Amino acid sequence: MNPNMDLKDPELDEAARAIGDGPVVMVNLLRFRATPDYPLGFEGAHADSRSGYYHGYVGGFRLAAEELGIAPELVYAGAQLAGLLVGQDDLWDEIAIVRYADFADLRRILASDTYVRHAKPHRFAVLADWRFIATKER
Repeated sequence: MNPNMDLKDPELDEAARAIGDGPVVMVNLLRFRATPDYPLGFEGAHADSRSGYYHGYVGGFRLAAEELGIAPELVYAGAQLAGLLVGQDDLWDEIAIVRYADFADLRRILASDTYVRHAKPHRFAVLADWRFIATKER
């Protein structure tokens, strides 16, 4: 498991203190594995990482959000086409930007049983690397 993709409570607590109340915009920088790495026997495995992410992970994430009555807003999703001022590790397959009414909403999704069972396994199986950045309007 890539430690960059394990969201732990101490880091989430620290982020919650820094972010405070109100809307938060999360920036996701995603690098896919060439081939998914699902646990043996995992039901719902996808043959390729992109479908594993968009159908498996995003599908499970949306299901968890809906069950909780949370409506994240997809602000942007697209592919990185060029790196202008980047390092060699700054090549990302996809970039997604999502707005939440409150960081607590995101935490509720991440802690839900539906997320843990239906989304999280796909995240670990299909992503080779990930950056998850919280931003807030001034």
